[in-house]
Amino acid sequence: MAIQHYKVLHDYVQANETVVDEYDDVVLPLLEGALPADLTGVLYRNGNGRFAHQGVWYDHLFDGDGMISRFEFNGQRVCYRNRYVRTREFLEEEKAGRMLHRSFGTNLPGGLLKNAFRMQFKNAANTSVVSHGGHMMALWEGGWPHRIDPATLDTIDRYDYDGVLKNQFSWLDSQIMPELPFSAHPKIHPDTGVLYNFGTVAGTKQRLVLYKVDPAGKAMIDQVIEMDDMTFSHDFVVTQSGHRILFLTPVAFDMPRALLGLTSPAASIRVDRDKPTLVLVIDPDGTIHRLTTDFCFVFHFVNGYQERDGTLIVDGLMLDYFLESELMKAYLNGDVADDGTGARFTRYVIDLAGKRVTHKPLADYEGELPEVHPDRVGKSYRYAWGIGRPLSHSRPLADQLVKIDVTTGQGIHTGDDHTLPSEPIVVPRPGSTAEDDAWLLYLLFDDRTRTTDLIVADAATLTTTARLRLPHNIPLGFHGMWLPQE
Repeated sequence: MAIQHYKVLHDYVQANETVVDEYDDVVLPLLEGALPADLTGVLYRNGNGRFAHQGVWYDHLFDGDGMISRFEFNGQRVCYRNRYVRTREFLEEEKAGRMLHRSFGTNLPGGLLKNAFRMQFKNAANTSVVSHGGHMMALWEGGWPHRIDPATLDTIDRYDYDGVLKNQFSWLDSQIMPELPFSAHPKIHPDTGVLYNFGTVAGTKQRLVLYKVDPAGKAMIDQVIEMDDMTFSHDFVVTQSGHRILFLTPVAFDMPRALLGLTSPAASIRVDRDKPTLVLVIDPDGTIHRLTTDFCFVFHFVNGYQERDGTLIVDGLMLDYFLESELMKAYLNGDVADDGTGARFTRYVIDLAGKRVTHKPLADYEGELPEVHPDRVGKSYRYAWGIGRPLSHSRPLADQLVKIDVTTGQGIHTGDDHTLPSEPIVVPRPGSTAEDDAWLLYLLFDDRTRTTDLIVADAATLTTTARLRLPHNIPLGFHGMWLPQE
């Protein structure tokens, strides 16, 4: 079946205009509703601040320099501040006034002479932000975190957890990949406060490295799992029972072409859809289970937990294809495939005793950037929020804010043809007991005014509680977090 394409330049391209200005503590004007008096704390968001550099457009959605946005709520007003993450590469390119570094999905202008054998890539620090062990960090899955001052957003340093993230497998491995990658989706155990993370390391062997960071911020490599084939994973699940679960999609990099500069690493990825996806389950005691499921790519998981009978439940947004480089470039150009194959809310049931993985749709919705109540992470739950659309939606866009009841499959959504929402962050109301007795905080771009607003919404109904105007349009970004006032 031929894929039709839907031009949405007014939405995607205008929403992703480069951010030029950095602001200090601007009070956002309230345009609608009222701020809840007991909503106090700070919202942080991370994402691309620009999709072009000195006139050169990035070829991949995930290559632009990271920019942190900070929204401080005091119950009466919201103060806004934004800063680019001052990575080593960012500072060098700003000083030179031109693009100096290859990115994961973008080669330097100039062809082979500029790109051949340049295998150190820009750390974009643009994917998410986490606060743990006394550090706030901007994360990018291909390298080290960057520590950020939570008040000023100043970049402190490129952080290797006191040497834990230095590649010491062998001299050759350290030349191929000197910095061990630290995924942009770490998980903090709901009871112990331990942070878990992973990194996929290419080199003389393909390795999956599992990290553990105690609540005081002391890190260690918990396990190193050697892999027979190259795989890819962006996100994973940690359950309250202590299980770590990864879905590893079979991919291959055309390393000679990438090494010679003929293509970017992202564009060299080839996916073998004839192979199953590996489901890796690591028990709390370190025992490793290798199971398989039908080929799929789960970019983001919704949640996961263990039932009383030992069955593991993993809910994710399932694609039956891989997000390849050409698709990412098409999104940047506002050219979205109208093929009805967006990521579906899907439940995976893992039976370790029977060595079986089964799956079924959770709801008649496509979605992305899912969030759950922070107290339900790793536990059984009822509601999930995100961006997406019902399957009957007339446009191939995740232009709706959605709420899914995973126990019934029912959902509600809100949005229109002129706006695009960001990932919604769930903030429980003080003293609340119901899972959806909370606020949602998200950004909303409007193509009619080319403005970005901060929205406070009711998590139960999705109705707007307050709408505030940013002093400039910013791309909607990727992931964020909420820190309540202490």
